[in-house]
Amino acid sequence: MSRRIPSKAIMTAWVERCGRIEFRPGVGFPDGALPLCCGTQEAIRSALKKRAWNGRNYAVPGMSEGMSDQRAFECMERLRVNLVGQSSDLVSYFSGMNGRDV
Repeated sequence: MSRRIPSKAIMTAWVERCGRIEFRPGVGFPDGALPLCCGTQEAIRSALKKRAWNGRNYAVPGMSEGMSDQRAFECMERLRVNLVGQSSDLVSYFSGMNGRDV
């Protein structure tokens, strides 16, 4: 089980439909995107650098805008499952949401 990440340090990574991955401080993501994970900036960067850096930006491996929504979602889920659990500073979006002070 992951330790609690301080609410001031938590960031959320999300995926846009084109496959690009963005992350910002806090728990939340923009409309039209899906949450990937939450964690510290260092943990997110480190995990994404290993699995999702394409030389220009972070992107879901194998995902493209032209593929069906179902296949794109499967690519994103495969990445999410591989990321979460790599570090105690990286958790699922829902764990991050439940851990924040409301």
